[in-house]
Amino acid sequence: MRLVVTGASGGIGAALVRIAKSRGDFTVGISRRPSEADVHRNCDVLDLHCLRKAAAEVGRVDGLALLHGHGDPGLWVKPISELDGDDFLDVFRVDMVGSFNVVKAFLPALSRDASVVLVSSTPGLVGDSYGIPYAAAKGALAALARSLAKALAPVRVNAVAFGPIATRWTTWISEEGLEGFRGRTLLKRLGSPEEAAEAVYWLLSPASSYVTGHVLIVDGGESL
Repeated sequence: MRLVVTGASGGIGAALVRIAKSRGDFTVGISRRPSEADVHRNCDVLDLHCLRKAAAEVGRVDGLALLHGHGDPGLWVKPISELDGDDFLDVFRVDMVGSFNVVKAFLPALSRDASVVLVSSTPGLVGDSYGIPYAAAKGALAALARSLAKALAPVRVNAVAFGPIATRWTTWISEEGLEGFRGRTLLKRLGSPEEAAEAVYWLLSPASSYVTGHVLIVDGGESL
């Protein structure tokens, strides 16, 4: 497969690039920091011109994995009394508008049986007391995935709703807080970036060829 991965330098993105390359896939990384992808493009997901230029250079694409996200640790713990509309809009622009931009830029390059995977989260489905702007944006991404699945068929579009995965957000909260996240999962642990990436890879691959418009929950049983 020829795969495009946004957020390719992040925890889950980097893991997906490694997994895909180990299985013989050609990877294109898009992020503002270097990645280990076969080809890397230094694009901001809000820069549609840069994304379109990258798409024109890459050629045919079999899969888009939209793994980028807004990453302000201050918003993770900011109380409702201090949140304002701009906090929500900032996250929405990166997560939602950025994802839409990538799909729009690469749409002409997608093969007929291509797969697009967006990243939602379990807080986006059930809510959370942490990171409320993030939860709101991730809920919107689940809706975007379902809408794009209808609009772009036969291109498949799905989302993965991650629970607590051990990426950089774990540095934003205390060990006591992390223990709370572990305790809320049935498996009593955080997921690894590799486990998260495997779920994304399955949705990108022909193994999930009859799955579209679905939100796959990967959370160790946290949301049950």
